[in-house]
Amino acid sequence: MNRSQITRVLIEGDRELLRKLCGEIESRYPVSIVRAPEKSLVMSKARDSVSQQPFFIGEVLITECTVAVEGTHGFGALIGEDAEKAYELAVVDAAMNAKLPATEGWISELLQEEERIAARLRKKQSMVMRTKVNFDTMEESYGKRS
Repeated sequence: MNRSQITRVLIEGDRELLRKLCGEIESRYPVSIVRAPEKSLVMSKARDSVSQQPFFIGEVLITECTVAVEGTHGFGALIGEDAEKAYELAVVDAAMNAKLPATEGWISELLQEEERIAARLRKKQSMVMRTKVNFDTMEESYGKRS
């Protein structure tokens, strides 16, 4: 798993998994806060569907935090206001960057959580598709009765 996949799983997945992973590191290693959680605004980029040119669609509020574990920095950022979650993301990121022994079994847990997220999205998509309306014209539906 790459860094962006790990971050996506930790943000979209079960909050208890993130708390558990962060707690494992906090109980074994000293964590120093380099930059306390704070709110920031960042520009959000999108791509024009016709010209395929990128453009900035506006500002997005994020919460970001930087910590150090065993001399290795970690960064946590997420859309919205959640200082605790930004801190937890930073701790997990620092631990993964430092390749600490405590992180050895994490990838399998993260892959399982990724599958749970995918299953939840499939279920949601299935529910949405059940509400899909099929619009036939009168000619198509009634004109075939000859």
